[in-house]
This record gives sequence, structure tokens and C-alpha cells, in this order.
Amino acid sequence: MKNPLFFLLLLILFSCDNNPVKSQKEILTETTKATVLKAFNAQMAGEIEVMKSQLAEEFTFKLTGQLDISKSYSWDEFLEFAGYFGSLLEGDVGVEYKGILVEGKTAMVFAEGRMEGVGGKYENDYAIKYTLNETGKIVEQKEYLSDLLLAQRLYGQDLCGEKKTIE
Repeated sequence: MKNPLFFLLLLILFSCDNNPVKSQKEILTETTKATVLKAFNAQMAGEIEVMKSQLAEEFTFKLTGQLDISKSYSWDEFLEFAGYFGSLLEGDVGVEYKGILVEGKTAMVFAEGRMEGVGGKYENDYAIKYTLNETGKIVEQKEYLSDLLLAQRLYGQDLCGEKKTIE
């Protein structure tokens, strides 16, 4: 009697599906990551239509900092700004992807830029925050970087002031 019961138990155990089921949060995180990396990689490769396919109609790009270019841009304004930014560079745009953090519909991409600007070598660190809307499209891209380095290397501005001493 023990043998049939034992075999029945083994049959039940081996017939069960051992594939773990992903939670809604895990699925959302994977979807957000895929969307953001597709947009990021397309932007770095200059594939504008691929990037645009990941964006919501109400997309805005925000550049942080204190410069005159540090503000919010619509899609069309962003394209104009990107062209202007490119005109300040000498040679190829080099950006190295360093990693991504994702939580729900928000992702932060970390990258290092390696370029040559009109004011010299331009190596800036970037943290780019992407926010997705309810339909999974990117509604905002907010870029954090050293705007002082940008002003020095791309605008050729000398930002050295008088050295103050403590009296």
C-alpha cells in the first residue's frame, strides 16, 4: 500500500510546473528597463525615430543646472538643442553606459561622456532620470550633469574667480 501512495506523491510533485511566476512589480520593472534602454541606446546612436517611438506625445526633456540652457524642452526644442550641443563638440560623441536603477515606472541611467569640446577635453558624468506614463511611454527625461564643466569645455568660459582667503 505504501508503494502506490509513494508513486502517486512523486507523480504529483514532478507534474507541477516549477517555473516561478513573476509579480506585477517585476514585470513593470523589466518593461520600464527595456523601454528606457531602447530610448537611451537610440539617442546615443543618433537613431531619432527609434528614440521617438519610446516617447509620449507630451514628452519633456529637462537639463539641470544654472546655465541659460538649463531648462525644460519640448520634443522639437530638444532636437534643436541637441543639434546646438553637437555643434560645440569636436569629433565623435562618446558616451559609456555605466548602469541603470529601475523602480516601477522610473529609471535612472548612469553614463560617462568622453568628448572634445571647443574649450578642451569634455568628460562629464551623467545621471539621466526617465519617467514613464500609464501607457509605458517616456513622458520626461531629466539630465543631471556638471553644468560648470559644460560651460568650461563647451562654451570655453573661464570660471575661475578670485581666490578668497580667510582672515
